[in-house]
Amino acid sequence: MGSRIEVALRPPWVDSLHGYLRPYWNELLEGSWAEGVANTRLTVSEMQGWILQMYPFIHAFPKFLAEALTKVEDDFSRGFLIDNIRAEKAHAEHWIWMGEGFGLERQSMIDLAEGNKPILRDVQSLSDWLWYVNTKGSLAEAVAATSFAIEGMAGDIAKKVTDGFEAYRGTRGVDMKPKAYKWFREHAVYDDQHPVIALEIVKKYAVTEKLQTKVMIASKRSVQLFHNALMTSYQAYSVNGASTSLNTVAEKRNSQRRTDRRHVIEATGFPERRFVERRGRMCRNVA
Repeated sequence: MGSRIEVALRPPWVDSLHGYLRPYWNELLEGSWAEGVANTRLTVSEMQGWILQMYPFIHAFPKFLAEALTKVEDDFSRGFLIDNIRAEKAHAEHWIWMGEGFGLERQSMIDLAEGNKPILRDVQSLSDWLWYVNTKGSLAEAVAATSFAIEGMAGDIAKKVTDGFEAYRGTRGVDMKPKAYKWFREHAVYDDQHPVIALEIVKKYAVTEKLQTKVMIASKRSVQLFHNALMTSYQAYSVNGASTSLNTVAEKRNSQRRTDRRHVIEATGFPERRFVERRGRMCRNVA
């Protein structure tokens, strides 16, 4: 997770937080999505898939921060979140530029964000989790899950994949203008300090062992769901190296689930033994 989140005089539990997150953090950075983008292995269709499907999450990100803002009790944290909300609103537009650079239509991304078309289940789960933790969780959990985990992860991703991202220049269907990778260029620098500041806020509010444990769990869940969403988004648009529609992928999955359920139903039989046979018998204790 890098030296960028090293802070002076941090309490011992923060070291435990970093150690607890490291396997999940590294799993994303070393996984097939990050390696695929970094080494220009993903097809244009696969690139379109994750850019398109992740846009509703990027679009909603400032709203997650706004929910956390309602819990703030000090000026430092309030100022950080307000500034972050402003920045993330601009970053949503940068994401659209990225999609357009890879041949996506602006309206197709907006339609997903406005709910006019379905998004993949794993992307929805990521968004639902961020809504939940920022509305129902403590401020420490909300900031840890959002500004520390997601933004910190985004910064490390940007540093890893930016060069590979630019290597798509000249690929058929790609218009790699500077605007197309502005999101990654800025996050490689922008998210270098935000997670550090976010961690200071988490330390300020996570004053009990119970809250510190919740912070660790919330951070891990964000990283895991972020990873799942990215993986599913590119894989859903990859069938033998060619583009496939979301409806086709969803129908195949639903068909498989129906088949699996039929097999389970057919294999399950009701016990022949009648319940009345147990009457009057002494039941053995189970340790």
